[in-house]
Amino acid sequence: MRWLCVSLVCLALLAVAPNLQAADGPIVALQAKPQTVSAVPGGSLQLELVLTIAPKFHINGPSAGDAGLIPTEIALSAPKGLSFAAPVYPKAKEVRVQFADKPVEMYGGQVAVRLSGQVAKGMKPGVYPVTARVSYQACDDMVCHMPGAAELSFQVKVAPKP
Repeated sequence: MRWLCVSLVCLALLAVAPNLQAADGPIVALQAKPQTVSAVPGGSLQLELVLTIAPKFHINGPSAGDAGLIPTEIALSAPKGLSFAAPVYPKAKEVRVQFADKPVEMYGGQVAVRLSGQVAKGMKPGVYPVTARVSYQACDDMVCHMPGAAELSFQVKVAPKP
């Protein structure tokens, strides 16, 4: 009987997980700064991916997997000729929780993650779309919710060499 109750609660959580939102919007909203970044063939580019986490929520830091939690991860999808280094995450707040032996990394409010990229030397001038997908687990003071994700597209403008 106990197993059945736990199973039903899990199924209910899975049913509402895709629609998980804060009272006034998504738990994690994304913004690229700048929305369009420019570079020349053979050049580099820099931008920030800003994660805005809804009030009363936090998401796990990128090293939270060490504590058995689901870490925040950013994956970039770009056309051939554009490549990106691993995202540079800011230092997360370390919080002591009862279930972990060491502090757990958490983000709240706004978090700016630095993204660095490279344009191939032979890439033709034009505007190219890049998609950032942020996977995260959001928690409030009571419970950690099912893992979620947010996506954002931004543009890389490859300008002709001067």
